[in-house]
Amino acid sequence: MSQLTVSAHEHGGDISTEMQMGPSELTINLSIISLIFVLLVAVILIFILRSKGKYLSKMTGMMAAMTIAMGSSLLVGTIAAILLTSLFLPTVIGVTIGMLIGYVSGKSVHLIASLDGMLAGLMGGMMGAMMGVMVISDYPILSIIFMDIVFSVSMLVLYKLLDQEEIVHRKIDGSGSDIFTHHSN
Repeated sequence: MSQLTVSAHEHGGDISTEMQMGPSELTINLSIISLIFVLLVAVILIFILRSKGKYLSKMTGMMAAMTIAMGSSLLVGTIAAILLTSLFLPTVIGVTIGMLIGYVSGKSVHLIASLDGMLAGLMGGMMGAMMGVMVISDYPILSIIFMDIVFSVSMLVLYKLLDQEEIVHRKIDGSGSDIFTHHSN
């Protein structure tokens, strides 16, 4: 029996030399750049959302808070899991940052937008950590780049939505009628 056990583990190499210990330097550097990018874009969009908050409906505010929180927490959770190679701490990091960004981004619109953003941040942080753990040994760099692209496209569409809502609201205000009487005609 012991001969079977020994022969089953003889594969021509030492296990400790074959396993990669932690993420590569390229992965770490890309992760740092990506985290700075995510936080910068999230902060910029939060300020844009605050400046246009008076022109937005509750639904648009909810969508904006949800988009910012979900996108940023998804990416932060993914990167944290890739760097820390575990699940618990990256989940805590992703969820905490996502809920914080969700609350702050929705606060200027309405409390319900904050709540929606917080819940999206919670969900995104968990999903990001799970994705990060799944891709640790299988293309972590490409996964970060892909998530950066998805995040960028989502934030660009959100920016266009906020811009469009402001233009529509200003046109309605310029005509002398308010939103509610305009939609009832």
